[in-house]
Amino acid sequence: MAEQQQQPEVKIKFVKKKGGHAAAHGGAWKVAYADLVTAMMAFFLLMWLLSSANANTKAGIAGMFQDANFFNTERGKEILANHGKGILPGGRGMAPGPDGDGGSDTAAESPGAAAEEHQVMEATAEAIEKAFQQDELLQAFQDQISMDFTDEGLRVQVQDKAAQVLFDSGSATLKSYTMSILKEIAKELGKLPNRVVIGGHTDSQQYVNKGYTNWELSAERANAARRIMEGAAGGLKPGQVRRVTGYADTIPLEGKDPKDPQNRRISIVVISAATEAAESKRQKAQPREKDKKESKPEAAGHEAKPEHGKPEPAKH
Repeated sequence: MAEQQQQPEVKIKFVKKKGGHAAAHGGAWKVAYADLVTAMMAFFLLMWLLSSANANTKAGIAGMFQDANFFNTERGKEILANHGKGILPGGRGMAPGPDGDGGSDTAAESPGAAAEEHQVMEATAEAIEKAFQQDELLQAFQDQISMDFTDEGLRVQVQDKAAQVLFDSGSATLKSYTMSILKEIAKELGKLPNRVVIGGHTDSQQYVNKGYTNWELSAERANAARRIMEGAAGGLKPGQVRRVTGYADTIPLEGKDPKDPQNRRISIVVISAATEAAESKRQKAQPREKDKKESKPEAAGHEAKPEHGKPEPAKH
């Protein structure tokens, strides 16, 4: 028997690698921590939203969890109608925006929304009156400020007076106290979400120079008032002015002689949401009758021509 060849001895050695201090701190914990922070942020955001929601909104949320078709019920529709007003006093909510975009017309035209908006405008008028009563400088001009409601919304008018004119004679340069008056009014109107229309008015006294008329003067005065109201601290917001118009002497004060100095005035109208929606609707382009006729296809009474090479079917 042949001698067995001796096999070399195989030794298995286990080597433990030490990764040092960083080995126990990989990047996995960062992912978990980011998830935790995101969850906490979402939780606190939810808590903040629930704390700021009114009872009407909470009822809608609860109803939605109980029944997926809750907002198709009468109660759900009522909650949606009230929620469409927005969370701020006088807010537009889901009503159409200044350019007619966003939301539906229902919120703007609902009686509840219109009544609440009217109350907010009334509160604004009272705030303006209170500001003029408390300010020693503005107290002397209280009789030159008038406020009322028109079909468009709240109208604030600053009227001229023989002893206290608003502008330099025959120009659009404002008096220093006129600037203070407009700035105070702008502070209150700037708190509203509604847009405003600023108009300039003159009396019927005409210029000797026909090249410059009351039309130019009234438009320049209205634009001067706009600049002051937009530039005031806490005044009108950018884009809040919808338009600036010069009316010349075409709209005298009711019951006043056209030459009365009080006709020289600046009017600021706060437009209601319903008025703005109606204006946006009216401004949509409509095709002319001529264009409608040209776009119509051929009259149905015209017979179709037979295709080339095919005989026309015989008429019985």
